[in-house]
Amino acid sequence: MFARIRSFYQPYRQFCQTSILSGIPKRNKLPPRPKWLIVEEEIEEKFLKGGSGPGGQKINKTNSKVQLTHKPSGLVVTCQYSRSQESNRKKAREILALKLDEMQNPETCRTAVLNTRKTLLKKSKSKKSNKKYKKLDEENQLAKEKEHELLAQVVDPEAELDQLMKKV
Repeated sequence: MFARIRSFYQPYRQFCQTSILSGIPKRNKLPPRPKWLIVEEEIEEKFLKGGSGPGGQKINKTNSKVQLTHKPSGLVVTCQYSRSQESNRKKAREILALKLDEMQNPETCRTAVLNTRKTLLKKSKSKKSNKKYKKLDEENQLAKEKEHELLAQVVDPEAELDQLMKKV
């Protein structure tokens, strides 16, 4: 039973999705994460004791927080994504590569594409909701007009009696 209903609505769903999301880049079509921008000789790495984040009290006692400084640009990135120092190192390098890419290619970098995608999605959602409520308002307006017409057509007994009296 559900398969029949699902197949019935499928073309409608596809039409709605393609019409709204046609100009928005897909997630799998985004630019890749940059990894070639980081040269290990240009990075100064420090391990700090973390102050807050996941891991409880243990996080305050271990040097799991990573701070990377890119010497040529002076860009500093700190990361305490988890309790693991190794995963924090990887995450900090990813963040540093993204920031360096953003500095070198501000229009075509991954974060710019993600931000434009996010704004386009917000615009399409708001456009869709505005369209929905505009349609509802029009339907309500038509219903009110129809009701007024019906009320105007309702016969007023006193007025009819007055007309009959004038004729007689």
